[in-house]
Amino acid sequence: MKATLSELHRETRRIIRPVIHAGTEVILTDFGKPVARIVPYIPTVTVTPAQARGSGSLDDASILAGIAEARRDADERLDP
Repeated sequence: MKATLSELHRETRRIIRPVIHAGTEVILTDFGKPVARIVPYIPTVTVTPAQARGSGSLDDASILAGIAEARRDADERLDP
C-alpha cells in the first residue's frame, strides 16, 4: 500500500489500521518519491550464550523451538 505524507497527516487511522490488523506494509511518499516504510511490529528474540549453553543443545530444531516460545511469551505480554 502507498500513501503520501499529506494523506498520512489527514487520514492516519485509515492508513495505519491495515498495518496493525492485516500486517501489510505502507510506503510513504513525498512528491512521488518513497521516503519511509511503516511495517508491523514483530518482537525480536535474543538468546545469550549462557542461555544457549543452559538449554543443553544447539541444533536447529531446538533454536527454532526456543524462538517460537519466546515470541509466544512476548505476544502474551503485548496482548494480555
